Amino acid sequence: MSESTWAPSPYAEQLQAIQKAIAGYVLMPADDEVLDCALQGIKRGVDRLNTRTWNWNLVYQTITFVAGTQEYALDAQFKQPRNFSLRDSGAVDRDRLSYLPWGTFLKEVQYDSSGSPSYYSASNPNLYGVVRLELSPDSSFVTKYPTGRLWYYKRVPYPGSTGGSLNVPSEAVMFLQAVAEGYAADRYAPEKANTAYGRAEKFLHELIVDDCHGQQTDWE
Repeated sequence: MSESTWAPSPYAEQLQAIQKAIAGYVLMPADDEVLDCALQGIKRGVDRLNTRTWNWNLVYQTITFVAGTQEYALDAQFKQPRNFSLRDSGAVDRDRLSYLPWGTFLKEVQYDSSGSPSYYSASNPNLYGVVRLELSPDSSFVTKYPTGRLWYYKRVPYPGSTGGSLNVPSEAVMFLQAVAEGYAADRYAPEKANTAYGRAEKFLHELIVDDCHGQQTDWE
């Protein structure tokens, strides 16, 4: 399973409560049409978040290698690779695979060969997709490295049902709410739209600054 490296605090920001707050910005907190518009606005904010990677959206997945198997499914939507370590039977990192962009990888992949892979890539990244090795691991490779741990940045998912929660840290909720307030105001209270969008840009700037500070202590 894929495991996140963060736990939102407070843990759950309920989507329904955020929708009502957004609809309240245009003074129609109980209108079903406005509540649906609020949801669409939140999705546009998620689209904006997905234009970059975020340290709080870094996850890992432990992959069990199988001799002769080149492709392995991912549990979460792939955005960008971070590190793919090779682990011994004691689950200790011993080596790592190098990442190649998909186009370059296709020039290196060996479909009918087996041995010790050195590279990997991800296909179909806009859905769950797969990780592919440039050649199939043979039995000696699998014996030496039974598993690998793939760290990667995942995409921020759209919110699910109204009764669910937003799958982002609480710091990002302010941005999503402000974007959605602007989106709703565009349709129901145009005089309020620019104010909301202005707050959204401020919150996004603060998120990016905070994330860049985190990258300064990044590891390799």
